[in-house]
Amino acid sequence: MKHLPNLLIVDDSEENLFVLRAIISQKIKVNLIQALSGDEAMEKTKGIKLALAIIDVQMPGMNGYELAMRMNEERSEDKVPVIFLTANYVNELEVFKGYDNGAVDYIYKPFHSRILVSKINVFLDLFNQKQTIINDASLLRASADELIKVNAALKKSEERYRSYIDNAPDGVFVINEKGKYVEVNIAACNLTGYSKDDLLKMSVKDILPEESLKDGLEHLRKAVRTGASKADLLFQHKNGTKRWWTFEAVKLAERQFLAFTKDITERKITEEKLKSSLEQLHELTQYTNDVRESERKAISRELHDDLGQALTAVKIDLGIIRQSVTDGEVVLKINKVSALVGETIKTVQRLTSQLRPEIIDDLGLEAAIEWYTKEFALRNGVEVFLDMDSELDISPNNSLTLFRIMQESLTNIARHSKATQVEIGMNKDHTSINFTISDNGIGITEDEIKSKKSFGIISMKERAASLGSTFDISPKNSGGTKIKITLPLTN
Repeated sequence: MKHLPNLLIVDDSEENLFVLRAIISQKIKVNLIQALSGDEAMEKTKGIKLALAIIDVQMPGMNGYELAMRMNEERSEDKVPVIFLTANYVNELEVFKGYDNGAVDYIYKPFHSRILVSKINVFLDLFNQKQTIINDASLLRASADELIKVNAALKKSEERYRSYIDNAPDGVFVINEKGKYVEVNIAACNLTGYSKDDLLKMSVKDILPEESLKDGLEHLRKAVRTGASKADLLFQHKNGTKRWWTFEAVKLAERQFLAFTKDITERKITEEKLKSSLEQLHELTQYTNDVRESERKAISRELHDDLGQALTAVKIDLGIIRQSVTDGEVVLKINKVSALVGETIKTVQRLTSQLRPEIIDDLGLEAAIEWYTKEFALRNGVEVFLDMDSELDISPNNSLTLFRIMQESLTNIARHSKATQVEIGMNKDHTSINFTISDNGIGITEDEIKSKKSFGIISMKERAASLGSTFDISPKNSGGTKIKITLPLTN
């Protein structure tokens, strides 16, 4: 809340005080302080800031000049302007005496109220302007003090920032939006082989070899566009060698970016070796599977062509012998042997089909799955439901791989899941063939999926990878397990 300015009126006449108070209170908003003598005025104004004093010159005891002098002696830094009231003509010496004691004007009695009000308003405006200037000066001093504190804090922050950059173990670069280096630290110089002076004359593209120039500039543009970018890039050392860096840039200020770099060449070499080893492992696995299938095919043919035909011949010969034998006991023995040979022939046929189901080559994957799941359902007491697109055209080799994955999956279901139902689906969308196998058993845990001893899952993953397919195995929300193989149509 804004306080009213204080105005002192002093006159030894109560009538004159009444008139002054009436005129001033009616026209001007001030806080009036009234006194009938100089002593009373001094007492009432102790510690009070006065905007103006209107003092009668002729007063008993302490006259107006003495009051003005004593009042302003105590206010060396805050002089009070005084308008003297007088009923007599004041000579020149008296006027100078009044001015020496703080007078700013004289008003002669009887005075006109408009003149009095006008003069008071002039000095009150000057007082208000002075207070505004004082307040502004105080605010300026406060602002200046705050600015000094802010500058000191900024300087301290800049020193910490500089210390961090200079002593950071990783390479630190400050670059502008064109890739030019604005600031670098010691580690950056060690990474590149260039001195600080050299780097500050260079830009990012100067240390990017041709094979990574396009990617490096694209990541710089991304940092400018989005405010951040991260990549692994190949850089060229001053001595000509090429090194891998991990490069991460964030926006530091308008048109400036802070980039952190670390040499990851050894990690990249290790990754490449690991990648090469994995590729070799995949190739070895594929080769092993191919060899295994070839051996199975060869064994299947030998069982079918040699053992199967020999057993069939034995059965025929036993039939011929039985026709020429009349002894009943011998006939019974021949029948038992013939039945045993028949069962052995069926076993050979079953083994032949498991080793290499020729039905895949002859009738396709759908027919092979129908044949195999019927036998699986009978052997294990599990219901199997099929939902397969009969118009899918899958090569024999790919069909055999998918068939082996299904075999492995059904074997795991029979051994571990305690399932009573299995659903097998095979359908096509715009980009791929989706092959799914799900059951209603106890489900599989994440630990079992990730276990290094889950050889069945590992085998299925490897087979799917050999097709260029994705393999996913996960527990179902409703219970049980679901396997999904996604085979791209390009394969």
